[in-house]
Amino acid sequence: MFDGIQYFPALSTRAHEQLAYAKCSADVKDKMVPIVTLTRYGNEETLEETATILLSDLDGRAAIVDFDPVPRPTTSKEEAAERRRRKQEAKAKLGQPPSRERSEKELASDEERRRKATAFVGDIGKLTDPINGPLRWVDMMSEFPDLVPVLRHDNPRLIGPQLDIVARKGTASALRLNPRELSASVAIKENIRVIRDHLNTLMVIVDLQNIRGDYTTSLEAAKSFLAQLYEGLDNEAEKLDLVLLSNSFPTSKNSLRDMPRTLSMDEVKLFKEISGTFPVRYGDYMSVAPRRGSSKGGGNGWFPHVDLVEKTAWQICLYEDNSDEMRYIDASTDTAEGPYWSRRAPSWGTEIIETISVEKALKIQGKQFTTPTSWISVRANQHLTQMAMSR
Repeated sequence: MFDGIQYFPALSTRAHEQLAYAKCSADVKDKMVPIVTLTRYGNEETLEETATILLSDLDGRAAIVDFDPVPRPTTSKEEAAERRRRKQEAKAKLGQPPSRERSEKELASDEERRRKATAFVGDIGKLTDPINGPLRWVDMMSEFPDLVPVLRHDNPRLIGPQLDIVARKGTASALRLNPRELSASVAIKENIRVIRDHLNTLMVIVDLQNIRGDYTTSLEAAKSFLAQLYEGLDNEAEKLDLVLLSNSFPTSKNSLRDMPRTLSMDEVKLFKEISGTFPVRYGDYMSVAPRRGSSKGGGNGWFPHVDLVEKTAWQICLYEDNSDEMRYIDASTDTAEGPYWSRRAPSWGTEIIETISVEKALKIQGKQFTTPTSWISVRANQHLTQMAMSR
């Protein structure tokens, strides 16, 4: 599968991640197959609508698709009203004038958004149903010729029926397994015969997720899992398509302030070690720590930083000025004028850094770069370009 492709980045359809992919040049996109976790994009009511938006960015290219089984919670009408009331109370205590009441038109628009959000949660509920969900998911995604669905393996007995759907439609599929979870070994053990029968149309993604601070355990888990898989396939193992997927960019639990300014990529190191024994292809999370469901953070502020992505490391320029957005200008200037700039892979992300360093402004191409979320796109786009063009 995917002959000639050596890079498989994992991303989601959250706006800042999909933007990083969308801003890649055609040459870069041609050198990778993204592993995309479908999430709600905008005001869509179903995952099919999200998949359609993804297809426009792929522009005829293939992608492996998964979905987030934990959608963001819906805010009820009563919760929204209570939040507005508490904001009004807070303003009153500060002696500030109250906000105006929402109009009937605005309240109706709020209600329509809630209806769509509730519909989306219901759609996810159908796909996470333990009996019919996996079959419904694979059947739905197999209707899109460019999309390769990740099989659901919560119930190992349903892997075979999912593969039957794929075979009937003449498409392909993938298994995404975390070797540190017992369910991965169970899925392989109970389905090794079925997997052997579908090797020509099945890819196995060994997904270790976050490995920073846990490198040795992750390495051993991957080796043990792959050895089990190869033993089960015996002489057929050489037909197996494998991707090794991991991330070492710090999660929100790890403050970049306490990290070295030159931060090595453990995912690259892990790949080099594993690929010496098993014929895996390289995958990573494009400098964005994986997460599921909603994510709340930033309650204590954030430190502005600009990251330059090299082939095996990140160069991090960080200012310890809590939530000072203007420091993004200083960090961009330091990065563009620094000793590592020559190691960049020219991309939309490096263009943003360079433009900010010259114009001394944070609104570029109609977009504000004033929050940590906006800078995720800059880093991830660099990462995609660097890794795709160096393999």
